[in-house]
Amino acid sequence: ASPSPKHAYTEGDMRRQRTLLFAAAEATAGRRQRVCVVQGASRGLGLELTRQLAARGNVVFATCREPVRAEALQALRAELPNNIAVLRLDATDAASVKAAAAEFAAHPLSSSSASSSSSGVISAAVDLLVNTAGVLEDKGRGIVPERSLGQVDAAAVAASFATNALGPLLVAQAFAPLLRRAATLSAGASENEAPAEDSGSGSSSLVQNRCHARAIFYSARVGSIGDNNSRGGWYAYRGSKAALNQFVRCMAHELRKHDICCVALHPGTVDTDLTRAFAKARAKYDVQTVEDAVRNHLEIIDGLSMEDTGTFLDWRRTQVPW
Repeated sequence: ASPSPKHAYTEGDMRRQRTLLFAAAEATAGRRQRVCVVQGASRGLGLELTRQLAARGNVVFATCREPVRAEALQALRAELPNNIAVLRLDATDAASVKAAAAEFAAHPLSSSSASSSSSGVISAAVDLLVNTAGVLEDKGRGIVPERSLGQVDAAAVAASFATNALGPLLVAQAFAPLLRRAATLSAGASENEAPAEDSGSGSSSLVQNRCHARAIFYSARVGSIGDNNSRGGWYAYRGSKAALNQFVRCMAHELRKHDICCVALHPGTVDTDLTRAFAKARAKYDVQTVEDAVRNHLEIIDGLSMEDTGTFLDWRRTQVPW
């Protein structure tokens, strides 16, 4: 059906146009490669994000707890040594997170990809930070999806919160100065661009609302309090993801003035180790391949504007209730 005269462009049309506009703006700026940090890159979504971001020509710093054991990631780095660097980062260890940020700032790939400041000093920057690591079940640490209050274990809940909520918060804290630096560089490049004419499609306002850096946090629909209408249970996982969502909302308020877009993203049901352990439950949903899921997630990320900061989106780009 044709769109009504009042709404000449559908949300899908606007989303596609926004993606194209932002991609074109980044390409024409061309002053430096985009630098991305993927936390939790040893497997699954994090590994595929690293692969696809590097294939686009970005510089990707892929982090994980034990790089020496991350064989697939190391093999990918060997294929693309000029685009991928691997850093050790244990999100549950504050010292490890700070050390990873310091190592990033001193890394040759970071320096070679960054722009010079007005003083001529090379400055490292992060254009895109993606936090993917999370835990639902780890029987070795006693973490299981609880079905009742009787199954709640204090140590397991604390471990879940450390990985799913506090970890991403610590990563954001350590890399926030680098996100702000990227936003400053991007804003400076944008000032040199000719202002876009508005043809009636809202393209001018879209460019004006462009975020200059992005921080994405993989959450889960089950972390939504408003959407918890039937089952309950899963106390540690639900609670830790709800905490993450609140952290993202707080960050969005703080970093808005720098035009840094912070979003919580529910990835949908993806064929990963996490969901394979729940084959019966996931059979009720559309299961995406890792490749297709990441391709879709990157399209969503590319299309974000500052109007999206502080939101909780799902893989269809629909807002999820908090």
